[in-house]
Amino acid sequence: MKNWTLRQRILASFAVIIAIMLLMVVVSYSRLLKIEVSEESVRGDAVPGVYYSSMIRSAWVDSYIQTQELLGFKQGQGISAEVADDFKSFEARLQEQMANYRTTIITDSDRAEFAMFEKNHEDYNRVLAAVLDLHQRNQDVEATKLFNEKMSPLWTAGRMKLNDVIRENKTVADQATTAIDNSVVAAKISMGISLLIAVLAAGLCGLLLMRAIMAPMNRIVKILEIMRTGDLSGRLNLDRKDEFGAVETGFNDMMTELTSLVSQAQRSSVQVTTSVTEIAATSKQQQATATETAATTTEIGATSREIAATSRDLVRTMTEVSTAADQASVLAGSGQQGLARMEDTMHSVMGAADLVNAKLAILNEKAGNINQVVVTIVKVADQTNLLSLNAAIEAEKAGEYGRGFAVVATEVRRLADQTAVATYDIEQMVREIQSAVSAGVMGMDKFSEEVRRGMSEVQQVGEQLSQIIHQVQALAPRVLMVNEGMQAQATGAEQINHALVQLGDASSQTVESLRQASFAIDELSQVAVGLRSGVSRFKV
Repeated sequence: MKNWTLRQRILASFAVIIAIMLLMVVVSYSRLLKIEVSEESVRGDAVPGVYYSSMIRSAWVDSYIQTQELLGFKQGQGISAEVADDFKSFEARLQEQMANYRTTIITDSDRAEFAMFEKNHEDYNRVLAAVLDLHQRNQDVEATKLFNEKMSPLWTAGRMKLNDVIRENKTVADQATTAIDNSVVAAKISMGISLLIAVLAAGLCGLLLMRAIMAPMNRIVKILEIMRTGDLSGRLNLDRKDEFGAVETGFNDMMTELTSLVSQAQRSSVQVTTSVTEIAATSKQQQATATETAATTTEIGATSREIAATSRDLVRTMTEVSTAADQASVLAGSGQQGLARMEDTMHSVMGAADLVNAKLAILNEKAGNINQVVVTIVKVADQTNLLSLNAAIEAEKAGEYGRGFAVVATEVRRLADQTAVATYDIEQMVREIQSAVSAGVMGMDKFSEEVRRGMSEVQQVGEQLSQIIHQVQALAPRVLMVNEGMQAQATGAEQINHALVQLGDASSQTVESLRQASFAIDELSQVAVGLRSGVSRFKV
């Protein structure tokens, strides 16, 4: 069993428990079969036997009582059809229950007892037939004598035999019930014992299985505790051929590899510490050189920035001068163009003034025509007013029939009055227009004269501006050349400054990188020291 695997041990434990459970099932099943046999005996023999024998005894008693009544209370009356039917029903019921009882007979003793009752029953039927025949022939004394001497003893013997049959069936029922009780008690005891055995077997198998697992596990935990202290020299020796044997082989191989790894780490930690020290010294030298380079670059950059600032100031001044010259040239050109446009405008204004004078003359003429039309309208309004007055007079003469016409005439006269008033207003407006037109013609004549004088002055100013423009345009190229030279100088200074700035940034980045590298080297040195101290605690 020592060479069994854990799987075999577990399967064996379960097999033992299952075997015990199967044994318990077999024992319980055998007990149940006995209970089933006893129950079948009770159900198919004892209970039906008691029932059918009781029914037979009931029919047996009924037949005897009917015979007693017939002989005691109905002497000399013969046998009626109803009484004959009663005896037939008693016999039929008796035969039926006897046939039913025969189906329940199992034992020989029961069969012998019932055979004796059947023989007694046959004798009883012969005597009963003789008694009934004597009673039918009104020989009641002979019938009573036969009843008392032969029939009653036969009936009593039959009843006693039926009692024996009933007691026999009751005994069978009691025996079957006792057997059932005994089987139930035995089943309970066997199940309890089987359960106890199963529990004990399960506990024993569990204990053996736990010992088989815990013993190597304790040794594994012990070797792990030794490893935790840094001692890697320990190895497992379980002397097992199960799964723990595979664990032992794997663990020992792992420990061998781990020992080799720690040894290599110890050797590498010494090399890493030496290399880190050398790299740290080199990094510090490079950092000092980069710092000096950055300081020199900063000084050159300051000087370059001063040159660039001076160049920018000169460029800004020359730009302002160039801008002023350009603006003067532009303004002079704009002034000359403005004077030319002004001269053209003057010519246009003079043409427009002549056109306005012509339009004002036409307007004066049209105003005169309107005045004539107004005079005509005034005359028509006067005539309309006169006609409306005459119409009102005629309507007054017509009396009631001319009242509507009088209203119309009144309305016409009112409209004629309004027309006269409006015409007067128009006449006044036309006169004002004619006065305004005359004043406008005079003003336009004066305006034309002023425009002519302004044109001569504009021509003189234009000639002077032309001279100024030529001088400014000759100055602008020289200023532009100087400005371009200063811009080139400023651009060069800015490029130098930009290059120095980039160089300074590069130097700063180099210094920062070297500083970070120094930090990293310090951390690496600490890691190397930690690695060396960490692996030094392992015993290989």
